Amino acid sequence: MEKEERLDLYRAAITKWGEVPQLNMLHEEMGELLTAIARYQRGRDSEDDVITELADLSIMIEQMGVIFGYDKYEAEKDRKLVRLRDEKLTE
Repeated sequence: MEKEERLDLYRAAITKWGEVPQLNMLHEEMGELLTAIARYQRGRDSEDDVITELADLSIMIEQMGVIFGYDKYEAEKDRKLVRLRDEKLTE
């Protein structure tokens, strides 16, 4: 899916369900990922289970970017990636 199509879909979800319910859904998805990781570490969930929860949380995070300002969100991600790159990862 192209970036603009994803952004349109995120905006539609936010419009349909509202910002507060989507913020609450973010909390739920964070918890589900934490649970899946803990279960994976104990051998009770598979990598696929973790990936499913990662995808769900990633979608919610992208929606938060739309809610709080997508351009600022992308710029901050880029700034942090540059910092990560420059922190002696290339040595």
